[in-house]
Amino acid sequence: MITQPTLFFLIGPAGVGKDTLLNKLKKKQYSSKQPLVAHRYITQAIKENDENHIEMSELDFNRRKEAGLFLFDWEYQGGSYGVGKEVLQWLESGEHVIVNGSRRYLSIAQKIYPELVPIWMTISEKVLRKRLIIRARETKQEREQRIEENHELERFKSDRCITITNDASMKKTIRQILALIETE
Repeated sequence: MITQPTLFFLIGPAGVGKDTLLNKLKKKQYSSKQPLVAHRYITQAIKENDENHIEMSELDFNRRKEAGLFLFDWEYQGGSYGVGKEVLQWLESGEHVIVNGSRRYLSIAQKIYPELVPIWMTISEKVLRKRLIIRARETKQEREQRIEENHELERFKSDRCITITNDASMKKTIRQILALIETE
C-alpha cells in the first residue's frame, strides 16, 4: 500500500478514456484513498464532452508561467498546457493527486518531480478506433493519424510506467487505479 502522498501522471492516447476516468473520480467516492484530480490550465477553448480544465488566453498562461505558478507546462497541437503548483500543497496535506499528463512530456515531468508515478493507460487499436469515431472530434484522416501517433509515442514509455488497460468497463479501469494505490 502507498503510505505517502503520491503524484500520479496519467498518460495515454486521445480516446483511451482519461477524461472519463478523471471525471468519474471527481464525481464519486470509490475509496478513502482515491486521488484528488488536478485540473489543467489550457489555452484552447472548452468543447462539449471535453476535460474539465481552466481555459485561458496565451497572455494569461504566459504570465502565470513567468511567475512560476506551474509545476508542469508543455505545448501540444497549437495549445499550451499547465498543471499548477497547487498540487504540491495537496500532496503536503496528505492527499494523493492524479493529473492528466502528456506522453511527450513524461521524461521532463520525472526530472521536475522524481517521485512522480506515471500511469500508462492503454487500449486496443480496435476499441480506440471505435471510441474516436464515437466522440467525433476528428476527421477520418485525423483519427488515423492519431492511431499512428499512438504507436509512435510508445517510445516515451519509461520503465517506471505502470500500465492499466481500458478496453473493458470504466468500473474495471477505476478498480485498477484504486488497486494500484492500495498495493504500490
